[in-house]
Amino acid sequence: MRIQRIRVHNFKLLKDVDIQLSIDPVKPLTVIRAENGSGKTSLHYAIIWGLYGMDALKSVTSPMDIRLSSKATPAGSPVFIEVVLDFDITDDAGTVLYRLTRQVQETPEVTGSVQRGREVVKLSKLTASGDENLDQPESWLEQWLPKRLVDIFFTNGDDVQKFITGKQEARVRQEKVHLAIESLLGIRQLRTAVVDIEAVQAGLDRKAARDAGGKLEKVTGELEKLELALKEIDEDYEKHTVRLGNIERDQNRKTRDLESIRGIGDLDAINQEIQGLKGDLASLEGYQQRNLDRMKGMLRSEALSWTLADAPLGQALKRLEELKNLREIPKTSTQILEDRLELGICICGESLDPGSTHRDEVSKLLAEQQGRGAIAERLTELRYGARALRSLNRQDFTEVRAEVLGDFAKLAESVRNKTTALYAAEERRALIDDARVRELTEELTELDRKKSDVNFKLGNLDTRRGTVQYDCDQKREEKGNAERNAGISRDLAVRRDVGLDLLNLARAVQGQLEGPYVERVSKRLDGMFKKIIGADNSDTTGVITSTSITSNFDIVVSSQHGNSLDPDFEVNGASQRALTLAFVWSLMEVAGTVAPRFIDTPLGMVSGTTKERMVEAITRPPAPDETPYQVVLLLTRSEIAGVEHILDERAGVFGTLSCSQHYPLDLVHKWADDEPYSRNCGCSHREQCNICARRHDNDLGLRFREEPVA
Repeated sequence: MRIQRIRVHNFKLLKDVDIQLSIDPVKPLTVIRAENGSGKTSLHYAIIWGLYGMDALKSVTSPMDIRLSSKATPAGSPVFIEVVLDFDITDDAGTVLYRLTRQVQETPEVTGSVQRGREVVKLSKLTASGDENLDQPESWLEQWLPKRLVDIFFTNGDDVQKFITGKQEARVRQEKVHLAIESLLGIRQLRTAVVDIEAVQAGLDRKAARDAGGKLEKVTGELEKLELALKEIDEDYEKHTVRLGNIERDQNRKTRDLESIRGIGDLDAINQEIQGLKGDLASLEGYQQRNLDRMKGMLRSEALSWTLADAPLGQALKRLEELKNLREIPKTSTQILEDRLELGICICGESLDPGSTHRDEVSKLLAEQQGRGAIAERLTELRYGARALRSLNRQDFTEVRAEVLGDFAKLAESVRNKTTALYAAEERRALIDDARVRELTEELTELDRKKSDVNFKLGNLDTRRGTVQYDCDQKREEKGNAERNAGISRDLAVRRDVGLDLLNLARAVQGQLEGPYVERVSKRLDGMFKKIIGADNSDTTGVITSTSITSNFDIVVSSQHGNSLDPDFEVNGASQRALTLAFVWSLMEVAGTVAPRFIDTPLGMVSGTTKERMVEAITRPPAPDETPYQVVLLLTRSEIAGVEHILDERAGVFGTLSCSQHYPLDLVHKWADDEPYSRNCGCSHREQCNICARRHDNDLGLRFREEPVA
């Protein structure tokens, strides 16, 4: 199935949108450029509603948001809503064009809710002779695009990431993968066919046994019971195997959680470390206080006095030495003058009798010398005292100060280091949730118990299966002997043999689909996913070494040394998107399903070469021997940036969605109508027009083209 044209009328803000899609097998890509708020999601929902109605729409959006008309519609004004999809179906008879129309009338109320009428759905086959209406359109659509696979064919950016990932239980992922594989490979229908053929075959066996007589009928009944028991054992074994896988994955996840907590450190050891650090800090703070006390004492010490007085004392001593050298000190002349006055004769021989002029001069000189002598004596004492003081062995304040400051700096550094270590230890202790450790430990213990129980049951089932299988083989041999000895009508024998052949064929096809075909999907998934993320194929250097689908229909991402990465928790957002897209693409390729792959904003969280590889992978034209397909990507300008060259090569059709509400902040041109609505134009990712032109389009080098406004 390929959608050729989409027409939307009054769905949300999509007033009248008419979009052609590419059906060119060489260029199967359609690119619809649309910024946020331009109607991408509305178009996405409109297509889902057009194909499947309200039930499918509720599965992809909140029931509170289910309103098809624009919220700008006045209360009481009825709105006619219509989605028309033209699509073709190709089978052995050729390609046939169909048109699906879904209509409804919706009237908004003052309360904000809506009154919605009955949906009208019409499916027509378009032929040269006219349109042919088909009954039960939903049944027809279910054959081509099953409603249960709506999130495979039509996904938005977030759903791409969440389809098989997104922090969900492994069981949920397995169910999604299993459902997709069953539906697209036809396993579910085949399994139902096998069950039906088994029932018919069992009836033929019973009838043949009744015709042949009591002994064969008894043996056939016993064999039927044994085969039923064998089937129940196999189903039980598969169920317990799946349960074991889930338990082991749960164990791995909880073990990683526990190891991440324990990796921080043992709680008792951290507490002991914290106490030791606090004791060290208390000791260091004591040393710091004593160091500060020593500093305070030094401010009152003789060493500080000597340091402060040493320079002026040296200058004074220098001056005293100069006075000594001038013989100003020490003074001894006063004694001589006194002696001369007492003798009455000067040293020069003159008389110093009382009243004589010479005696008066000498007495005057003696008085002057006696005044100067007190000063000289004091200076002499100072000289001798200063010399004595400077000769003392005293402590140097500068040296002591450097020593004390050095000790203080070392203590401060030690306190900083110890404080940092203490904070780090306390932070590590804060990260250790002791209750969580106990909870995880208890949960792991319980999981070990459950694992042991499951392994014990699997062992019992394996033993029982061997016993029942042996009994079945014996009973089949006994039945064969009884059949040869009994008479069975040829017609019944032929019918029974044909039924058995059909049953064996159906079982073989079922086994092929559930085995080799799933392996083909797994192998294609691995190659495509690693190509998108640029993974190293080496088993020793690559972070991701392989990706596979297990027999339990779980997707396993393997890393180094046989370890597996949880897709929900240990694979980044871009790789989760790549993983989902690779799975969907691989499954549809192997299934040979021709169907649209409609993705809204697939490149969010993806950039650089990863974005290029992703676009390369999902838009690669199919080879001549491969199934054709159709891809529709709704991209913002930022998503387009960097992959323009790929879109040039791969896209067969371009278009752009714009919304009038973006004027004048983003849109350059005002449209004719004032009411808010979205419309499309034919601009490619390298163009702008009077409808879609935005403020920065000239900066992007987009060429301008005229587009009819009406």
